[in-house]
Amino acid sequence: MSDHNPKEPNINTLSIDLTELILSSLPIPSLLRASSVCKLWHSLISSPTFTSPSLSHPWFFLFGLHNTSSRNNQSFAFDPLSNAWFRLPHLDDSSSSSFLGSNGFFFTTTPKFSYSPVLKYTWRLTSPLKYSRINPLLGVFHDGASGGYGFKFIVVGGVRFIGGLVDIEDWLAVEIYDPNHDSWELCPALPADFRSGNNSQSLSSALFKGKFYVFGIYSCFVSSFDLENHVWSEVQTLRPPGVIFSFLISCNDMLVLAGMSNAPRGPSFNLWKIDERTMEFSEIAIMPQSLLYSLVDSEEDDKFASLKCVGMGNLIYVFNEEYHQKYPACLCEIDADNGKCSWRRVPQLPSPVNKFHKVISFCSTVSLTRIFRRQEDVGAASYV
Repeated sequence: MSDHNPKEPNINTLSIDLTELILSSLPIPSLLRASSVCKLWHSLISSPTFTSPSLSHPWFFLFGLHNTSSRNNQSFAFDPLSNAWFRLPHLDDSSSSSFLGSNGFFFTTTPKFSYSPVLKYTWRLTSPLKYSRINPLLGVFHDGASGGYGFKFIVVGGVRFIGGLVDIEDWLAVEIYDPNHDSWELCPALPADFRSGNNSQSLSSALFKGKFYVFGIYSCFVSSFDLENHVWSEVQTLRPPGVIFSFLISCNDMLVLAGMSNAPRGPSFNLWKIDERTMEFSEIAIMPQSLLYSLVDSEEDDKFASLKCVGMGNLIYVFNEEYHQKYPACLCEIDADNGKCSWRRVPQLPSPVNKFHKVISFCSTVSLTRIFRRQEDVGAASYV
């Protein structure tokens, strides 16, 4: 006999709609755990129609690579709603040297191009790039007109090697991948203004309103590629007064420039809203000084040089890619209603944390559909 009092609420007696509403309020880690409670909850959570506010909050992914011992590679993901880091499975040794991430996918670009949904390593090979390269800019954009998977990848710039030597002729190559046909389309090259710094070490990118923006972190050159018409805009310079280096980020309904500035009041990390039509800028936020200096070693002369920035949706993450204090980070949340910016420190990475030779980071929303989808439905071509 059940001990349950029939006069008290019982979740098993709730309607499916109410059960789904309750589940939708959970952060993603809790949803994944809840999906294993019973068949009904798994069915609701794994359904393509399931929606939750937590799915719109981009996670911060950080991958540390060790040059001499791949066993020291580590992977982490930060969920802003749970305010917690999670360890990810170890990367395949063969893929780590050319590893990238963007908008729901992981990528390797050499020696072969492959991709996998985040949080579920089901790697798929594509047909070969026309110009294989490392450290390119990479974006994922939706193309409803193409049917099928509904998304495409764009690969811009990067460094190509032939016989162990850098090929200086093809640095500016642009290619778009269509998973429906497993084919690459060669597009107009990146403008020659970017030739002196054409990879992800010196460029940042942003997908915004059907355009793929390329921005020089140090040169401050900016140009956009029209994803429908396949043409580049005129190259302009976007440099607020005093800027040392900066990153271009797509945040909901606006472009944001985030970077270090030498202002009369001293070094500061600023955010500017960018008018995509005129490339004019207006300051929207300054990181609190105490938070800024918590990210660096105050005794170093070039202490701010190792700061990096990524963002998506309403969140911007700033972090130190050097080992100081085990890669500290903070985030800024931009209120969608009033534009107010609020800063907070991100918790430390879970120990132990190794010292890395290279840190790769990006923001991405997390798709429950892709996590639950069977491997054969993830993409085209064959497994790695």
